[in-house]
Amino acid sequence: MSKRSCGYFSLSTEGKIVKINNTLLNWLGYTEAELIDEKFAKLLSKGGQMHYEMFFLPVVSMSKAAKEFSYELIHKDGSLMAVLLNASAILDKENKVIAINAVATDTTERKNYEKELLRSKRIAEQEKKRLEFMADLVPEIIWSATAKGNIDYVNARFCQYFNCNGSDTRASFILSKVHRDDLKSLLQIWYKCLSTGDHLQKEIRLINRDGMYEWHLLKAALFLDEDGNMTNWFGSCANINEHLKALKKKDEFISIASHELKTPITSLKAVLQLLDRMKNDPSHKMLPSLIEKANRNIDKVNSLVEDLLNASQLNQGSLHLNKSLLNLAELIGDCVHHIRIEQRYEIITEGDKSLQVFADEGRIEQVVTNFITNAIKYAPESNQIIIRLKTAGSDIIVEVSDKGTGISAEKIPHLFDRYYQVENNGSKYSGLGLGLFICAEIIKRHGGEIGAKSILGEGSTFWFSLPG
Repeated sequence: MSKRSCGYFSLSTEGKIVKINNTLLNWLGYTEAELIDEKFAKLLSKGGQMHYEMFFLPVVSMSKAAKEFSYELIHKDGSLMAVLLNASAILDKENKVIAINAVATDTTERKNYEKELLRSKRIAEQEKKRLEFMADLVPEIIWSATAKGNIDYVNARFCQYFNCNGSDTRASFILSKVHRDDLKSLLQIWYKCLSTGDHLQKEIRLINRDGMYEWHLLKAALFLDEDGNMTNWFGSCANINEHLKALKKKDEFISIASHELKTPITSLKAVLQLLDRMKNDPSHKMLPSLIEKANRNIDKVNSLVEDLLNASQLNQGSLHLNKSLLNLAELIGDCVHHIRIEQRYEIITEGDKSLQVFADEGRIEQVVTNFITNAIKYAPESNQIIIRLKTAGSDIIVEVSDKGTGISAEKIPHLFDRYYQVENNGSKYSGLGLGLFICAEIIKRHGGEIGAKSILGEGSTFWFSLPG
């Protein structure tokens, strides 16, 4: 059976079949005798019968013709066949309809194609919605553009970051969010990519909804179809501001660590060179002072290395606590005894000297020692350092106070941050900025709290609490 053939039939004014060709008979599986004098409507579905009676016949009667009416014919076995009907009226001398000639064109393949096309369209729309849903969950800005570079889609993150709606994808709006120092170079590389099809990758600053500029990594790639035609650009814009700040801090830390380690090592090298010259004269008067200076420098290097090791253990989660019941006053007494200080400093312990805690003795001693050495370093003019032991509910609190120049209020919240160093009168104290950070982590792992308070011109108090 040829799908290109057409079925022909003729109808009487009553709608009965008076002629029908073999093509249509073969399509439907009937013999001519079975259909002649039968109503054509019996070959239509119920919906088709209504349409045939209400529209097809009246149109033919009035217009003397009907073009491209779509119906489904019923095969003898009950299956359906899609056809397109075209009809023309046969008129008598008085211009009245006496018969209808009709042509049925098999549109089964066309209908199947249309159904498949509609199905594919629905699938594509569902896939698009699914991808947009996924894109909206991504913390990065996701976007797409036409082959010519016109933005045609942005995800929810774009709207959140710039406080706008998804339809605002005008080039002027987007470019207004780029830092002016980055705009020219961005446009140059973007236009180059549009002409060459190369991937785009550039770090730029974008202004957020709060008016602050943040660094982003902008990426885009051109999608080519199977024929190699340019279709769309797909891109992302990841916020790398914190990453760059971390890298900057890391570089600064490496520089500080190198400087801090180099200073005592250089001094130690000079001392050793002098000692080498005196090795044959053990009674030289400078020998004791040089040995003491060498030991001080070794202590500095050892302290810096300890801070680095402690910070590394904290990062890896391998800082273990060996807890035991200990007396805080006795622990503080040992700290004071081991800290080398000038005679003019007086360290006084006040409060309940019978207080005991269940803690790691070495780590708590490390915290107390850091507080005392900080008081000496940052408040050299303070002759007295007061250590207080007290309770607050079930917690035990240790305070270390000095009477130095104090620390400004805006610096207090950052004192326990990693790598943070206090500046005083425009100068930065030496150190890696890890001491108080390590102290804070030690206390947190004990289930306690840590903090500081200060009044400019009156002094500072560093404190920590431990569960009683």
